[in-house]
Parts: sequence; C-alpha cells; structure tokens
Amino acid sequence: MIRGALLAAAALAVAAAFTIARPHHPAGPSLRDFEAYYAAGATWLRGGDPYSTAIWQNERNLPGVLAQRYEVLPFVGPPATLPLFAAFARFPYAAAANGWRALLFASLLATLWLAAPLANLRRSPLTLFALAIAALGFGPVTSALALGQIVLPVALAILAAFTASGFTGKALFAAIACAQPNLALSLAAGLRDRRNAIPIIAGAIAFAIVSLGVVRVPGIVNYLRALQEHGYTERFSAIQLTPTAIVYGLGANEYTAALAGLLVAVAGLIAWFWCARFLPDRLMLFCATCALVPFVAPFFHQHDLAIVLVPAVVLVLRASPAVLPIALTGAVLCATNWLGLAQRSDAVAQTVLLVAAFALALLAMRAEVTKRTLEAAAVTLVLIVTGGLAAHAHPMPVWPDAMAPLGSSAHFTNIATVWHAEQVATGLFARDTMWAVLRCASLAGCGLLVYAAIIHSRSPADSRTSSPGPD
Repeated sequence: MIRGALLAAAALAVAAAFTIARPHHPAGPSLRDFEAYYAAGATWLRGGDPYSTAIWQNERNLPGVLAQRYEVLPFVGPPATLPLFAAFARFPYAAAANGWRALLFASLLATLWLAAPLANLRRSPLTLFALAIAALGFGPVTSALALGQIVLPVALAILAAFTASGFTGKALFAAIACAQPNLALSLAAGLRDRRNAIPIIAGAIAFAIVSLGVVRVPGIVNYLRALQEHGYTERFSAIQLTPTAIVYGLGANEYTAALAGLLVAVAGLIAWFWCARFLPDRLMLFCATCALVPFVAPFFHQHDLAIVLVPAVVLVLRASPAVLPIALTGAVLCATNWLGLAQRSDAVAQTVLLVAAFALALLAMRAEVTKRTLEAAAVTLVLIVTGGLAAHAHPMPVWPDAMAPLGSSAHFTNIATVWHAEQVATGLFARDTMWAVLRCASLAGCGLLVYAAIIHSRSPADSRTSSPGPD
C-alpha cells in the first residue's frame, strides 16, 4: 500500500512538473542541439565541411533560427556519425526532429529494460513504469530529451556493451558509444579483464576506421582540429561542468583553473585505478567509472550526466539501509538540473517536483526505507529549493536569447572563434560564485555515488544482495 502510494505520488509529481509547473520555453527550433546534427548532415551531404562555418548555411534556414542574429551552433561529433545525420537531413526538419525524438525515447526505454535486472528488479509493466517515472525525474535525462542530445543513445550503448555476452555485441555497442568520445570513457569499466577489453578496443578501432572512410584523411584532420579548438573555446564557459570551468567561475585565473582541473583529473584517474584494482564487483566498478567521468573528461555538460542514471538507480535499489542515505543523496544531487535552476528563475517548482518524483519512484521499489533515508532526502530537497531561490538573484544568461549582436568580422573567422564570440556576447564567461556552487553540487553527487559503489562492493554482506554483475 505504501509503495503504491509513493509511486502514485511520483507519477503525479511528474505530471504536475510538465503541466502546471512548466517554466517558459526558450525561443528557437525544436530540439535545439539536434539543429547542429541536422545541419551537419545536410552540409556533409552536399560536399561541405560540417566542422566549419559552412554549417550556418543550413542552420539559418531552420524554423525558429534567427538568421539575422548569426547564431551558428557548431558541430563537433565524430565523422562516423555524419551518415546517420545525413539520413535525417533528407527529411524536413520537423519530420526529422520527430524521428530523432522517437529514437531518444526508444533509447531511454531500452536503457531501463537493461537496467532492471542490474537493480534486482523483475521486468514487469509496473516496474518499467516506475523506472520510467524515475528517469523522467532525472534532470540530465529530461534535459537531453528537450535538447535532442545524442547522449541517450550513447548511454544505452555503454550499458549494452557492459551487459552483452558475446564478442560481436560488445564490440558493436562499444563502437556506437564512441559517437560521444567524452562519455565513451565509461567503457574503461570493461578494460580490467581481457575478455571485455579486446572487444571494446576492437569496437573503438572499427569506429575510427569508419570515421576515416566517411571523411578521408583531410576530414579527420579537420575534425581533430575542430575538436581541439572547440574544447579550448568552451574551457572556462559557465555551461561546462568540468572542475576547470567551476574553479574559473569561483574567481581563479585561467592558469590556476586549468591546473586545478588537471589535478582533479589526475585524482580521478588514481581513484579509478584503485577501484579497478580493489573492487571485486564488476557492476560496482561500472557504476564508479560512470560517476568518475565528469572529474576526468575535459569536456562535460549537464545533460552528459545522463550516463549516471543507471548507476544512481542501481546504487539506490541495491544499497543496504546504512549506505542508502549516501546513495540517495548522491543520486538526487545528480538528478537535479542545477544549470536549469541558474538559467531559469521560474524552474524551481518544476525541478523540485521532478527530483521528488525521481526519489519517490526509487523508494517505492525498495523493500525497506529507514527514517534516516527520508531525512536525507528531505534535507537534499531543501538544499535544492534554497539553491534555486539563491540562483534567482544570480540569473545565468541563456544562449542565444541573451546574446548581444556580433561584429561583422565574426562572420569570416573559423567556427570556434565565432562560438567563443557568441558565448562572450551572451555573458557565459562571467565569474559568478553561485553558478559555480550549483555546478559543484552535481560533482558532489557523483562523488557520493562513487563512495556508495565502493562501500557496496567492499562490504557485500551488508548490502541487500551481492552484485557480481553480468559476465
């Protein structure tokens, strides 16, 4: 009865979040980031360079884009993804966006299907419904759905590579995961033993060969140059979730911020090697690896945290009562769209409702919930409300709505320079302590998930069920 009431409350919270508590929708085309995928596919299809300003000739004609403002959005995806996006670009944007949206939802549902047994759940309609409610309450997932980000298919591929049993399946899914290289770092969880490492490496090599076949050597050079320039352009931007960008936002100069980011990355790598050496549980190593990626990746956005949805669900549902408050607090911090709180003053109610739905749906699937766990969840929700109210006094500008006009000279430079100018004109390189603190909360959540995974793996007798993970 209590579990049913918790799940019903979670479903009502999600419904209210997307109806009565829905904040204003920013201007622009549907699935804003899919705009760049679509335009890159169209540019490549016509023989142009999708890693240059030539992409703007296709973006400017999309519905919702203000051509007179010159709001070019760069494409930095690997060349192997271009044929996929070119296939979508053969259709009108509205039809392509709907097709891409369907693919994202299908990827999310497949992820939940694979995640259920890892969390010791039986695949039933009610269980999948509860997991779907939890996923919709997970801020990075809803953000990825709203933006049309490829992170959801990539997250599915990463999980599928972990759960697949044969060489071909592991290699294929590892190759697909390389469509977003920064998230593909999560595949490192399978490098500890040869049986998994060989197909993962083979998949990565196959992906590189396909990329070479798509754009040839000059195209690969253009891609690598664009990737390097884009990473440098966004290095200190407020839309980055990396330690480097956060330290810069706290007031440090560029050298100090870069050094701090490097030190955190080294610490993250050491932590991963320790986990790979001492955690006997494959599933917990997978969870810890996914949660460590934001600390070591040189490029990481809020929606990229969708890769920790499955670790968050697994850890909350498998944790012992003693570890549950740690796992739930970390999961809730990761589930909160802190960037959305900073950018939209009217998003507090929706954010609280979504995070509450995420927590309630997971607690409804557990057999026991302690008073300490409920207190941890309540305190975390209070912190979210407090952070949202504090962010109201420090609004972060939104690209391209807040972007000032660019100089005419920007039209003739390379796309990385234009993108940097657009962010400067938007105000995303301003140093604001509140923006940085809010982003720190996401990293704190990841750190707690890593800690929970270590405790679970090192003390399986104290956990609800030992979790050797799939072979």
